[in-house]
Amino acid sequence: MDDPNSMEELRRLLREARQQAEEAERGREQERQRAEEAERERQEEQQRAEEAERGRQEERDRAEKEQQRAEASEKQTQPTTLDEYIAACHSLVFSSFNIERNRKLTSKGPITNPRNKWCPTNLRPWPDFLRQQRITFGTLYDIFPTHRRIFENRSFLSGLGSRMAKRKITDEKVLEYFLHNSVEDPVRAIVDQLKEVEGVRSAFDLGSGIIFENHPHAISDVAEEVVDRNTAPTPPSTPGSRLDLNQLRPDQICIYRFDNAGSTRRTMIYISEYKPPHKLTAPHLRLGLRPMDIYKDVVNRTTIPTSVDPDARFQYHAERLTAAAITQTYHYMIEGGLEYGLLTTGEAIVFLKIDWREPETLLYHLAEPDAEVSAHPNHSHLCTAVGQYLAFSLMALGPPGERRLRGQDERRQATEKLKTWMEDFETTLRSIPEDERHAPRSSPGYQPEAYEGVDRSPYLLRGKRRR
Repeated sequence: MDDPNSMEELRRLLREARQQAEEAERGREQERQRAEEAERERQEEQQRAEEAERGRQEERDRAEKEQQRAEASEKQTQPTTLDEYIAACHSLVFSSFNIERNRKLTSKGPITNPRNKWCPTNLRPWPDFLRQQRITFGTLYDIFPTHRRIFENRSFLSGLGSRMAKRKITDEKVLEYFLHNSVEDPVRAIVDQLKEVEGVRSAFDLGSGIIFENHPHAISDVAEEVVDRNTAPTPPSTPGSRLDLNQLRPDQICIYRFDNAGSTRRTMIYISEYKPPHKLTAPHLRLGLRPMDIYKDVVNRTTIPTSVDPDARFQYHAERLTAAAITQTYHYMIEGGLEYGLLTTGEAIVFLKIDWREPETLLYHLAEPDAEVSAHPNHSHLCTAVGQYLAFSLMALGPPGERRLRGQDERRQATEKLKTWMEDFETTLRSIPEDERHAPRSSPGYQPEAYEGVDRSPYLLRGKRRR
């Protein structure tokens, strides 16, 4: 039998071993608890740090959004620079141009009594128009402080564009309303600022600014001025020795230069004529404008394509409509002794020039602002309607001292070389069947003229480079 003392000792040792094991386990458990507590504290600290960072990020985001809102608000309400103003007039106002496609809602327009109009013998492209436009912008940018914020803000222009968008182009009067607000008045406002800069006044004969005006005596006013300035007023030959006071149509605008501040004396610099885009379409102009002898190729044309060849048939109508429209503008340019004029449908602009050394030739340049803006992103503002009207107005104003109007003797000599054409645009339009007024799907007239590959940057005379 075992020794009781030995058994007791063994039991004691076992108890101690169990106690030690239990204490060790408790120690390990406590260590685990401390580790878990430390991990919880670390996670809580990390969570607090993350929440704090989220709070800081949210604060940064709020501050950034507030700054963006403030900047956007400031951008909308602060005056614009010249470049910003021209671009905003296009994107916020001119882009709202909307043609009424329902022919039942468009006007047909009145048929006036056809009268003989001076007809250009030759129609030719204006070869250096874009170069002259670049030189004009280059001259302007070389002098005018383009960083100045002196033009209307975007908020105003945005509201104006919203109002413009509510009226679809249905007739000449709505087109006039649209172009006056989106193009003509901005150009007038720009010239008002340009004339305040001495260097610009030295480069362009700005006088006291310009005005776009439609009234029945406009052409007769300029004719009387030409007569007054001429020492030997010999009347021109037919169609009339003196202009009819009521011959100016409601779709024509005269652009005047005021001679001096406070003076009522003013000089016409060019004439602008409107034709709604549902009557004279962009395809009509793209195909109808080409080098030609108008009297030979249009007025006295002997062969007329039939509907068997729809492309040729549309080309024929395009040439006749375009010729009728520009002949009307040319007639008033000749009668008024003007070098410059334009015809616009809103969609497209035909800039016109008479070189009075060869007045029987009419030079043309077709501009399509929307297509040109997209094709020239680096200088898009210069391709807008406002940009191109501005350059054209400055070209027509010319430098100080340059003769602007031709005297009656010079006009008489010019008309001695010209034939007349008894034609009315509305009559010509109504002679075209409804189903032949739109270009066939195969027609090249659907391709806009954007002058891709042509440099549209300002031609800077002193070698400076703008941004």
